[in-house]
Amino acid sequence: MVIYIVSDGKKGHLSQTRGLAEALLERAAKSRPAAQHSCHEVSIIGKNWFSKLFYKGKELTYPRPDLILCAGHSTHLAALSLARQTKALCMVCMKPSLPSRLFNLCIMPRHDVPEGGVPSSRTFLTNGAINCIKPQPDTPKKHTLVLIGGPSKEFKWEAEHVLNQLTAIARKTSYPIVLTTSRRTPADFVQDVTSACPNIKVEPVEQTGPTWVADNLATAHEVWVTQDSVSMVYEALSSGAPVGIIEMLRKGDPHKDKPSRVVRGLNMLIADGGATTFTEWAKTNEIASPKALLNEAGRTADYILTTFPQLLS
Repeated sequence: MVIYIVSDGKKGHLSQTRGLAEALLERAAKSRPAAQHSCHEVSIIGKNWFSKLFYKGKELTYPRPDLILCAGHSTHLAALSLARQTKALCMVCMKPSLPSRLFNLCIMPRHDVPEGGVPSSRTFLTNGAINCIKPQPDTPKKHTLVLIGGPSKEFKWEAEHVLNQLTAIARKTSYPIVLTTSRRTPADFVQDVTSACPNIKVEPVEQTGPTWVADNLATAHEVWVTQDSVSMVYEALSSGAPVGIIEMLRKGDPHKDKPSRVVRGLNMLIADGGATTFTEWAKTNEIASPKALLNEAGRTADYILTTFPQLLS
């Protein structure tokens, strides 16, 4: 099986398509070990909409694809055009901006389906966005990991509110605590947390490498993530560790304003027992273990290979 990833270069989009491609290739290698299986990334950065509409990939020297994956609105036209040219299946890892009937499959988080909406027959729903994180059960667990976001469209940033929760967690957690920030974290928060919680080791995002989060998730006994960082919540859950939610204050009136798809998705996750809010943790000082391992890349790959058996023929 040969897979092309049509890429806009954005980290989050590549995490989804790479995670799914890896899961597909793992299963293909087991099913047909004698065959050649590969994945190739095709960048469309800098191309205008007209060149994407008629993109044929003439400059590519890769083997002819069986499947083309894309994520990001700017990738849709080029992926569909390339699929027509190569007669490959085309699948999108998001709610598409084009009609779903144009794709062989639309793989999207269940919170992207409007309340009361019915997904099309060409839709496969996942719990959050697919990512590249895999559980490492044999790796020794040595710390509690804290992933901090920042102000967002949905949530206010109040440092004292976050620090109060971190202080309580630091008092009750027996494992060493390692904390990292994100690009959205206010610059003065590192000093704030260092002063308020001197027993927390802080590694600002500027000092971490591209594999830092994945490496530290693999060795985490448990993980805390701020409520605004939904993608990091799902990455943490994919590692197999118990996940706690550091609560943040919603913008607007939470009693009157309809929750956004991001808030709705997180609420679904908490209701399903996938993660524990700080408020619930404070009652017992324990994060509930996830009821089931979150392996959306693997689950999606199994569905694709069952629904489209020609990929392995």
